[in-house]
Amino acid sequence: MQLHEGHFRSKDGRKLYYRFHEAVTPGPCLIVFHGHGEHCGRYDKFLTAIGEPALSLAAFDFRGHGQSEGPEVYIDHFQEYMDDAQAFVEFMEFRYGVRNQRILLGHSMGGLVAVYFALRNHGQLAGLVLSSPCLGLKLPVPLVCMNTFLNSVAPAMIYSNPVYPPHLTHSPQERDNYKKDKWIRRKISVRLLAEMLSYMALLKREMTVSLDCPCFILAAGLEKVVDLDATKAFFCKLAAPEKKLEILDGYFHEIFNELGQEKAFAALKDSLNRILSSQH
Repeated sequence: MQLHEGHFRSKDGRKLYYRFHEAVTPGPCLIVFHGHGEHCGRYDKFLTAIGEPALSLAAFDFRGHGQSEGPEVYIDHFQEYMDDAQAFVEFMEFRYGVRNQRILLGHSMGGLVAVYFALRNHGQLAGLVLSSPCLGLKLPVPLVCMNTFLNSVAPAMIYSNPVYPPHLTHSPQERDNYKKDKWIRRKISVRLLAEMLSYMALLKREMTVSLDCPCFILAAGLEKVVDLDATKAFFCKLAAPEKKLEILDGYFHEIFNELGQEKAFAALKDSLNRILSSQH
């Protein structure tokens, strides 16, 4: 396994950081879209945990996250994340020849981006895996109203600590790692929250969501960050060649950093195998 890292440029010229773990023997590639506030380096452990020597892994930091350029946790429009994702996939194809057997994994906010990417890029993916996807948020109505007002007058305003670390995992060690990670952004802007809510609402209004590739969703049974009911509703109206929703009972939001993360990785490995077997 060889590690490549560096920067590529998005549509508007932003320099975005990436990491690519390239398998010695060319094979399928797992492309990761990380969650809000985190960064691509948190997914380095996936290859060891999955244990597939022919599997490569590619991930990048969205703008304003990790080691990428851009105002911290701020965007003018959610389309900027879509452009970042598109630029990364195209960069991986141009630079490293990653074009076949591309499997997209989106975690939390990255799951929301991943759904839209799959909808807009028919024929480009072998499969889609969503981990605790942010397809809805349970927010108090007064907070949503306040954010809507602030979005019109002070969109760059920052909310601190939007995610409570003990709601991410039961593991004290993983919570400590999260708190000490210098690349994690523990904040969110008014505009970013407004854009996320807008794109989640667009999905919610769709009667049917049609994908041309298998879709597997891994969700936390004790979800305290995103809305599990929204994930279930999305799954019900999802039309795909193959689909499965697996809810990990007793797990908090970061299922791959939980005390029982081995079960989450086993579910991910099974999803990958089913996606790849559908290609033959």
